[in-house]
Amino acid sequence: MNATLPPPPYAVIGLGRLGTALSRALSRTFPENSVLAVEPDPRLRAKALLDRLVSDAQEAPTPALGKCGLIFLCVPLGELEATLQSLAPHLGEKVILTDTTTVKGAVREIVDRVLPNVTFVGGHPMVGADGSDAGERADLFAGRRVILCPREGEEEAAARVGAVWAAMGARPVVLSDRDHDRLVAATTHAPYLAALALARMAGSLEEAERVVGKAFVDASRLATLAPEVVAASVAANPFAAAAARVLADELRRLADLAESSPEELSAAAAEARAHRERLVPEGA
Repeated sequence: MNATLPPPPYAVIGLGRLGTALSRALSRTFPENSVLAVEPDPRLRAKALLDRLVSDAQEAPTPALGKCGLIFLCVPLGELEATLQSLAPHLGEKVILTDTTTVKGAVREIVDRVLPNVTFVGGHPMVGADGSDAGERADLFAGRRVILCPREGEEEAAARVGAVWAAMGARPVVLSDRDHDRLVAATTHAPYLAALALARMAGSLEEAERVVGKAFVDASRLATLAPEVVAASVAANPFAAAAARVLADELRRLADLAESSPEELSAAAAEARAHRERLVPEGA
């Protein structure tokens, strides 16, 4: 995206794993710019200041945010409305807000209700299961897709947000809120529900831990994500339940083939491998 960067300073609201990684990437990419933070946890604020990820970190929003050209909302969906209400008195007229949650339609509804006159570009960096050390990585977003969902007519704002992400090494992709939620239901939310089901199934078996290997570790990794964060986003996606039911139907079909036709199961496996190779390029 070739676009003018929003004017600094930038701000990060929430210094959890993703917010910390974002602050780290911003401070590395734009060392001449100030990065402000808002985080209620004093330990996270102190660490961000000690690591020089931010130039200022406050417990709650302050008038200093009024100078920011871009503010990243790195808070769970359940905290978003209260966060926006606390930000409202301090926002500048030309600020762009963006977020990092995995559902976009529900976020848009909250933003439009609380801050109808503020420019908002929905955002979803596709890095959700990159480990507990993600906040320590300045390169977390390098080469990763970041989905941007602007309102109709605000494509220029999306391009400016995308320019910031691109500077940090990410690959911006623009979609509508609806298309984002429809596609992410299959590529993120159904896999999350599948990981939960797999962990619950194996966890109910006595002595299953004695035979846990890499296959289970990889397939159940999404179940390690914070349930209070991810489950709320999945539940807010109107396409997620349908995608999970399609997945369940496919599992039943494959189970039938496993019982009745090894040859057809092998053919289905080969088809699945071809789909995965198309969807996930080598080295991704």
